[in-house]
Amino acid sequence: MMKRTVMGKLAAILALSMVLAGCGQGGGNASEEKETSGAVKEEDVRKSADSSDEEEPEEEMDEQAADEAADMEMDITPEQMDLIKYNYYVDLNNEIVEVFDDIDNYYRVVDYTEEFALLPDSGLTYGYSIYSLDTDLIDDCVMLADMDPAYEGMDDLVKEMERPLRDLMTTFSDISGSYSYADNQYAEAKEYHAIIYSAAEEFAPLGYEFMDAIAEVGAERAAAEEEQMKADGELIRYNASRGISIGQQVLNEIYGQGISDENITEMDLTEIRKLYDELVQVVADYDAATADNNQLIKESLSNSSPFDGLYNALIQALEWMIKQVESGQPLDLSGSGAPLGSIGHFAETLGKCIDRYNSVFVG
Repeated sequence: MMKRTVMGKLAAILALSMVLAGCGQGGGNASEEKETSGAVKEEDVRKSADSSDEEEPEEEMDEQAADEAADMEMDITPEQMDLIKYNYYVDLNNEIVEVFDDIDNYYRVVDYTEEFALLPDSGLTYGYSIYSLDTDLIDDCVMLADMDPAYEGMDDLVKEMERPLRDLMTTFSDISGSYSYADNQYAEAKEYHAIIYSAAEEFAPLGYEFMDAIAEVGAERAAAEEEQMKADGELIRYNASRGISIGQQVLNEIYGQGISDENITEMDLTEIRKLYDELVQVVADYDAATADNNQLIKESLSNSSPFDGLYNALIQALEWMIKQVESGQPLDLSGSGAPLGSIGHFAETLGKCIDRYNSVFVG
């Protein structure tokens, strides 16, 4: 049943999204954006789709946008076009996470049945924590899906999930903009429910598949760039990026096991412990590199503590999570925010590391 898929994986998906979303608009991993500074910006492709006169017929607008996009594609190098397309797909990944979040919150209030029915004991109002979503990004990605370079599998997924994803985003935006559903016995809500129930069933497996695919591509790019950093002797940047990559591997391992904070005690720690040991070593190497004034000068850093202990906090968050699993005690999730020892807390700490990485190395 689709609801079980969403509920069972959502925590890990949101954790994954922090790794990607924290990377900003310029790339899908923390190490990518520095290289793109000064390159063709992703807004250039968006402008090619939006530059048509609003008074023109829709068919002419589509043709003009396609022609301008084709002209622009000719002016952009293959490497730049690859980066633009990748960045847009990362942004789409992050929008997909928001859609899954809306689906999850929707079913906190509405029963997972074909006929609309409010859950009797939710204690929440209809529309709880559902946010408006902009479908413009879908248009851009559908356009890019037909452009080179081809992203095998992902291009087809973008086209395949366009309709259900658009239906969900539009419907959730409609829900977020009104608060009078009870006045007409939820007549509008029943219409929305028919769309959501059907579209979410179709969209969920496609969305998960797309997220897995972009995560795999992102990991490959990060590994290649980290090897180049190491070869160039950028040891501070290398270890900072490597720490983030290990954090993402932790979340991917958890996601692969189907674990969330709700069933955290079922986590197999075998691979997690290995990643913990690797993270400890990488942070030690990072600390050694930042303690070397020559290394700081080589990498143009004036601050010997650019991360203010965030990587040590990441180690601590992972250690708390491991201890929580070892205790066999479920988490208390009754309060707001992610409790210590939770997957959510580890993901939040990783997100802070990514944000700081971008501020230090990307600017």
